[in-house]
Amino acid sequence: MLKRCVVKKHFGLLLVLCLLFQCFTIFSSPSKVEAASSAVSAIFGGGPFVTGGQPVMNQLKASGFNTVIIWSVHPHPNGDLYINDELVCQNGNYVGDPAWATAWQSLKTGTTSVTRVEISIGAWGCSDFENIQALINANGTGSNTILYRNFLALKNATGADAVNFDDESLYNVNTTVQFGQMCAAMGMKVTLCPYTSSSFWSSVKSQLGSIVDRVYLQCYDGGAGNSPSSWKSIMGTNVIPGLWCLHSGSQGDSASSVKSKLTNWKSSSEGGFIWLYDDLMKLSSPNSTADYANAINSVFTTTPTPTPTPPTSNNIALNKSATANQYVTNETPDKAVDGSIAGYGYGNSKWCSDNSDAVKWLKIDLGQTYNISRWVVQHAGVGGESTSYNTKDFKLQKSTDGINWTDVDTVTNNTSNITDRTVITFSARYVRLYITAGTQTTSNIARIYEFELY
Repeated sequence: MLKRCVVKKHFGLLLVLCLLFQCFTIFSSPSKVEAASSAVSAIFGGGPFVTGGQPVMNQLKASGFNTVIIWSVHPHPNGDLYINDELVCQNGNYVGDPAWATAWQSLKTGTTSVTRVEISIGAWGCSDFENIQALINANGTGSNTILYRNFLALKNATGADAVNFDDESLYNVNTTVQFGQMCAAMGMKVTLCPYTSSSFWSSVKSQLGSIVDRVYLQCYDGGAGNSPSSWKSIMGTNVIPGLWCLHSGSQGDSASSVKSKLTNWKSSSEGGFIWLYDDLMKLSSPNSTADYANAINSVFTTTPTPTPTPPTSNNIALNKSATANQYVTNETPDKAVDGSIAGYGYGNSKWCSDNSDAVKWLKIDLGQTYNISRWVVQHAGVGGESTSYNTKDFKLQKSTDGINWTDVDTVTNNTSNITDRTVITFSARYVRLYITAGTQTTSNIARIYEFELY
């Protein structure tokens, strides 16, 4: 079963080519990687899908997953909508961080494997559908109701193509059907994510008809004993089985295990989904985000991992030797070039200086001389930390011997989560990030989640 809010959940999602065309027109961005078939490869995510910023979205766009499910939306008794613990919609308006909406809406634009976004509602231990029932009983589902207006605001903010239903407590067919019809009235499909109560789910699907275009099946944790073939018979359609990636040590499925299980279930399935990106962030290849997407795609011969734009494909600083004049325990220089942006509470993969010397530096030995024309710094906000911790003043420097340095580029008064700058091509073996103001405040601690060179 799907776990409560900040814990765990399960869901899944599907790809419809007409929605693909709508995505192009709504978001007016054409450089898509198109699927070879209609099979679904979906990924659920919690906190990182909200506070992780553009770097998380960029990883999803390059992953090979064609469906992203934002987990989990919680309607409150007064109609306010929260994503996990963050208020996002109130009084018919989106009130969350504007940067979140910008990031969500970028998922289906540019070079990307993502063609569909869903928002997920419900989970074990939540009263989401009970609150929906009370709101519908009191006010109905008309376009002037707070329930309708807030969900329309969330649809517009996220670019959602569908709403994923994960009711694990109420199981009221009439309420669920009315709510599904409301979602359809604002232009969204409905997807179902059962792990038990088959008669309830089959009744909902039957009454909503073509509004439901996908059935995700939880095949892990509380739903570990579910058989896709049995649920195919119950629901009258192929299902999309979901598995939990490796987590908490040896629990869950590796990418190769996902591929093996989906191969056995292929005749009853139209794809697969992975729970949970929050846990994937802590893994490394061969169990990284792209590895799990490929495990699904290779079974169903669907969307390949897209070819990134050239700058993104050649981060020459990745996993190179990194040193610094300062660092604190467990936040060492190598974490600034490990390819991970795991945020605070999700692995905390960053280099963090102490507060002693005013000047901080991070030096990368590339091992040989390279021609470099672009550099990227991912600051504290990328990891979900306060943007007041974003590095303010810093330089890019080059060296042929690692001792004598020459300035290449200078940034002052930065407030952004990400610095991405193109420079006149230069040659160097050693490159240094030289920081003179570590934050927006009087604190001088530098926090760098990734330092990239192209």
